[in-house]
Amino acid sequence: MGEAAQLADQHDTEAPTAAPLPPDLLPRWVQTQEAYRLLLAGGFDGADAAMLIGYVVGLPECDSRWSLEQINRLLFLRNLYSNTEWGTVERLQT
Repeated sequence: MGEAAQLADQHDTEAPTAAPLPPDLLPRWVQTQEAYRLLLAGGFDGADAAMLIGYVVGLPECDSRWSLEQINRLLFLRNLYSNTEWGTVERLQT
């Protein structure tokens, strides 16, 4: 087998690099308290666990980290805004 064939075989067996995934545009329903406990049991510290949950539900990154309490409050307001008449006027303007 020639050198070119060996290089081609080597190139074909290498795994492609994965592109980073952006946050969900439509966040999933996440049981935050349960996910937080599972992440803590898996070795994450509290701040990292809360930051990861914030990322999963689509919150933007910020200089200071999200706390689990802040995430739950924002999810409550997001749900209130999306599923009640509370945000009707604002949704009509865009």
